[in-house]
Formats: sequence, C-alpha cells, structure tokens
Amino acid sequence: MFLNHRTQGFILKKENNGEANQILLVYTKDFGKIEVSAKAIRKLNSKLKSSAQVFYLSEIEFVQGKTQKTLTDASSIENFPGIRKDILKLRLAYNFSRVFCELVKNQEADRKLWQFLNNFFSELNSENLTVLKAQLFYHFYLWNLLDLLGYRPELNSCVFCRKKVIPSGIFWAVNEGGLVCRNCLAKVKIKTEKIDIQTIKILRLFLNQGWQTIRALEIGPKSIEDLRNVSKNYFNHIHK
Repeated sequence: MFLNHRTQGFILKKENNGEANQILLVYTKDFGKIEVSAKAIRKLNSKLKSSAQVFYLSEIEFVQGKTQKTLTDASSIENFPGIRKDILKLRLAYNFSRVFCELVKNQEADRKLWQFLNNFFSELNSENLTVLKAQLFYHFYLWNLLDLLGYRPELNSCVFCRKKVIPSGIFWAVNEGGLVCRNCLAKVKIKTEKIDIQTIKILRLFLNQGWQTIRALEIGPKSIEDLRNVSKNYFNHIHK
C-alpha cells in the first residue's frame, strides 16, 4: 500500500530524468531532505511545473512507493522574486543550496534547520547586496549552518591547553577543530596555518550575532579573501 504525504518544502535542486521527468531535491518541514520524482513535469501542459521551481517554498504532496517518492501535487507558497531577478543572489542561492545538500543528511526533519532555511531565503530575497556584501552573507550562513550541524570551531581558547589565545600567536588547525596557541604547535600532527585576528573576530561575530548586525560591518576585499580561504579549508576538512 502506497502512503500519501503532504508537507511544505524548499526546492533546492532539480535534475532532469528521462524525456520529461525531473528529480526534485527538497528540504521539507516534516521529513527533512528528500528526493521526489516529478513525472512529466517538463511537459508544457504540466500542472505541477509552475509550483515546483527551484528556490520556491511550496506545499507538496507525494506518494511513498517501494523505492521512491512521487510528486502528486504542488502549490507555491513563496517564490522569492527578489532572488530570481538578481543574478548575484541567484548564484549565491545555487552555491549555498549545493553546500546545504552536501552537509545535511537525508530524511532528518529538524525544526532549527527548517527555520534556518526560512531565514536564509527570506533575508536573501529582501537584502540589497554588493559583491562584497554577498560574500559576507554567504559565509555568515555557511558558518551558522556548520554550527547547527555540530561543527562549531573553537575560536577563543587553544584546543589543547584551553588557555585563551593571544593575537600575536594564533594558529588555525582544521583537523583539531579550531585555534592552537604557539606553545602547543608541536602537538598538531597536520600542518597548521597562521590566521589573522581580524578573521577570528569576524567568525566570532558570525556565531554570536544575527545578520542584521553583521550586515553593518565594513569589511574589505582582503578580509573577505582571508575568510574565503579559512572557510574553504574548514569545509573541505569536514566534507572529505
């Protein structure tokens, strides 16, 4: 017997499947991240097409079969026009959704992650972003996602001796989960890198303040580049 389910979900990714079908990757309120087969949705006369677009918040209905879920109905709740009309925001949404899908497990409903996605799409939709501010926005949400998933790094004390780090001797050890002081460098088995105190301050703010506070920061290209490198290394370590 097939079970019928109805829930709300953010459509994060679509892949063509066959001549007219698509596989939708959706983060839902009640089931977490799921894949749903949308039969014949690419046909011009498909009734589901207009309500199952990527980066829509939609109410969806699906049937759980033996091996897959099949979409049977969809109605749009919010289509976030501010994202769809801005190529910079659209690119940011694609990049962030890819990272989200790689880090978040299948079929794990989570109220905090659901609210997190609500905040991401709502704020991205309404925010006025420059190129630098878009980078700040992306990394703010990346680090808060990592925090929600249990990957919050140690940004105040040495991971070994637990003493508070000082600006003149801070090192970043992704394999150890955060900062290492100069006295404990010999304990690190994998090569560390020096990290700028400004980058540490930004990361601390990310994890303790909301976007409305972060958006007021005046951060230059150099700090953004440092932030990008630290974020990439930490993500790659977690995702390897």
